[in-house]
Amino acid sequence: MRVTNLLKILLIGLLLSGCVAPLLAGAQSQLMWALLKPLVGFDPNEVDLFEQPLIKDRMQPLLGEHYGTAVSLLKTANEIQQEGPLFYVLSNNPVTGPMADKAGFIWNSQTNQMAVLLKEQGKSTVFSEAVTSATDGALSKSVPVWPKEMQSLLDPAALQKQATDKVGAAAQGQLNQAASAAQSSVVSAAQGTVSSAAATAQ
Repeated sequence: MRVTNLLKILLIGLLLSGCVAPLLAGAQSQLMWALLKPLVGFDPNEVDLFEQPLIKDRMQPLLGEHYGTAVSLLKTANEIQQEGPLFYVLSNNPVTGPMADKAGFIWNSQTNQMAVLLKEQGKSTVFSEAVTSATDGALSKSVPVWPKEMQSLLDPAALQKQATDKVGAAAQGQLNQAASAAQSSVVSAAQGTVSSAAATAQ
């Protein structure tokens, strides 16, 4: 009788311990949602986003020695943004171009995954948390989902295309200006010829 009761207690304990881990992860996810959702549109520096314990305590072990660099770049951002389940902050480095240092922070509300994209000297590095499986509670390394605005930072071909587009747009603008100037001078010359021909006819 005693052994049966002891086995029942152990079995209940095992079942409860399997339920507690997802509940704790769910509670942390709800706290992050409660923190980030009302801050969308705000300047992350005005609300000390990266000093909030819920974020700082996860970012420091995630980034390790890169924490200081990432946070200093992220502090150049001027808005907390949301795209679907993704909450993100993208640095606004005054130096532009494909080689500019940039950083992006995301939190996925569906998976409770936090990730940071750090781009230094043209090289992108991704730091991402493991995701807890909803079915068995196991941790797995999952590739983060990125908002559209940050995807070009990951793809070198997109960076090259962005640089080429900028050069092409500048060249097209200069070509359009030259064409407008040439067209204006042709129209002016034609009007002058018509005016002198009309004066001669009279």
